[in-house]
This record gives sequence, C-alpha cells and structure tokens, in this order.
Amino acid sequence: MVEIKKILCCCGGGMGSSFMVQLNVEKYLKQTGRTGIEVEHVSLGEISAQKFDLLIVGRDIAYNVREYPRIIELFRIMDMKELGEKIEQAFAATEDSYHIK
Repeated sequence: MVEIKKILCCCGGGMGSSFMVQLNVEKYLKQTGRTGIEVEHVSLGEISAQKFDLLIVGRDIAYNVREYPRIIELFRIMDMKELGEKIEQAFAATEDSYHIK
C-alpha cells in the first residue's frame, strides 16, 4: 500500500479545472483533518516530470493517463460529494495500483 503524500490534479491545460480541483481537494483534506499532504495542479504534458502518489483527473482525459498506477477519475469535477467519496476510497485502498471511477 502506498501512503498518499502528494496529489496531482490534472487537466488538459493545467490552469483552469485542475486548479479548481486542487482547491477542492485542499478544502476536503482540511475538513477531514488530513495533514502533511501536498496538492498541486498540472497540465497533461507535465505529469511525466512529476513524482506523486495519487492523480486526480476529469473523465475527459482519463484515457490519456491510464498507465499511471493510482488514479481518481471525476465525472463532475466540482462535485465535492463525488470527490470526497473517491478520495476516501483511495485512502482505504490496499492495492498499490487502482483506477477509481
């Protein structure tokens, strides 16, 4: 099991939706009392140069990142309920590789 210490939020351009998801992830982590977790936003082209434990993407680009081991795919990127449920699944995962849809 991989401990989640760095989360990347990714979108096509790395500026708009990934930044909004980053803010929501940070808000959720704060609400749930999780600390010591770095959250960043990047573009699709920047992922390969990053080290991370969890990747969060919208379903529109999920196909492009399927080779990464730990992915959360969001259907509604601004839905805090969906985000929270899927983050909890990631923290509870016992496998080193998963794709949460």
